Amino acid sequence: MKFKNLAAVICGAVLLSSSLCFAAVDGGQIALGKIFPGMNATDLINAFGQPTYRDGDDWTYQNFKVEVENGIVEKVSTNSEMITTPNGVRVGQAAETLNSTFGAADKVDRDYNDTEYEYYSTDRTKKIEFKVVNGVIAKITCKIND
Repeated sequence: MKFKNLAAVICGAVLLSSSLCFAAVDGGQIALGKIFPGMNATDLINAFGQPTYRDGDDWTYQNFKVEVENGIVEKVSTNSEMITTPNGVRVGQAAETLNSTFGAADKVDRDYNDTEYEYYSTDRTKKIEFKVVNGVIAKITCKIND
């Protein structure tokens, strides 16, 4: 009888812990175009040339912005419809696209004018954030998770 109770407790704990799991996005999906957090700045320049504007660690290109620290891309963001995530999500799409593509967000932050949806990589080293305004994706940011 004690064994059955112990088995029930263990099964319940496993079910509860699985319901608390994160979306667990593959790290390769946390990118914009071919730019990803952790990318070497030299590779970025080789692929896209010099930025159109540079202010210290903040580099601006035509359709995206990058934050570079110690020669590594820390963050890349866009509010342009021209750049997509590896699985095709882009600015201008309906917010419902996020659920069908990534599943439930790991974190949702509702503000007065917008809502931000955050998804973490399976190893929790990177995250992708979507800013949604009036039900439409307005900005996408990929960055190394602090």
